[in-house]
Amino acid sequence: MTEKISHKMITTGALAISMGLMAGAAQATFNSNCSGGGSSNPNCDTWTFNNTYTNTQGGISASATGWANTVGSANVNLETAYVTQNGSAGLGVRNNDCPSGFASNCTGTGSGTDVSEGTSPEHAIDNNERVDSIMFTFSQKVNLTSFNAGWVSGDSDYTVLAYTGSGTPTLAGLSYSGLLSNGWSLIGNYNGTSSTGAHDFVNSTYSSYWLIGAYNTMVGGAANGANATDDYFKLIALSGCTCANAPPGTPGCGGGGGGGVPEPGTLLLMSAGFIGLARINRRRQVVGA
Repeated sequence: MTEKISHKMITTGALAISMGLMAGAAQATFNSNCSGGGSSNPNCDTWTFNNTYTNTQGGISASATGWANTVGSANVNLETAYVTQNGSAGLGVRNNDCPSGFASNCTGTGSGTDVSEGTSPEHAIDNNERVDSIMFTFSQKVNLTSFNAGWVSGDSDYTVLAYTGSGTPTLAGLSYSGLLSNGWSLIGNYNGTSSTGAHDFVNSTYSSYWLIGAYNTMVGGAANGANATDDYFKLIALSGCTCANAPPGTPGCGGGGGGGVPEPGTLLLMSAGFIGLARINRRRQVVGA
């Protein structure tokens, strides 16, 4: 009788523990949208670029570099561009070449950053004649889910890509469409409207390299319709989650961050292990009876 009671108690306890863990897994949630301009959600970080090209949050640094399709007579291939800054309005892009009439504002053939904004449209991330983008490089993989536009003129439709290949990405000399066969994944093309503030692109990708630019017909954006008009905006902040808050098993995050709730499959294995231990205990007690 003592043996049976012991076995029953162990088995019941094991099932209770496993059911409790499964209930916890069902209730666990992982933040995926921080609404661009900053959030009080502890699972989010917001990197702000107010008169700076770099920012560090939660021990993870982010830096901005400019890119645009300026190489070739038909503006086909990518080359580096200047990143401009304007306080609370945010970051823009100034190309290495210029449309007619803007030469005095677009001098220089190098790359890097420049506080000189130039004349419209060379002070914004835009798709007027060339498509401007900013690549944000992070010291660790992050899941970006939104950015905050500090300035918009007319419209702010946008395109987001993330690097999911191996090693360090190469952009120079590639076309925008060529990025998709060189390790870059399209997160999406989005309607940004004419308003400043949060521009959301909820997704599940974790990467150290993100490319955010004006609406881009060369990577799947519609070539006609409301989103095909010219877009002009400046980016002041990015928001997203780090691998520390990723669900267990997230690709690129080494199995997920600490403190995560085990997946259902893991819970079933744990439950089976508890029951196995109970049976072993029962056999030992029978032998010793």
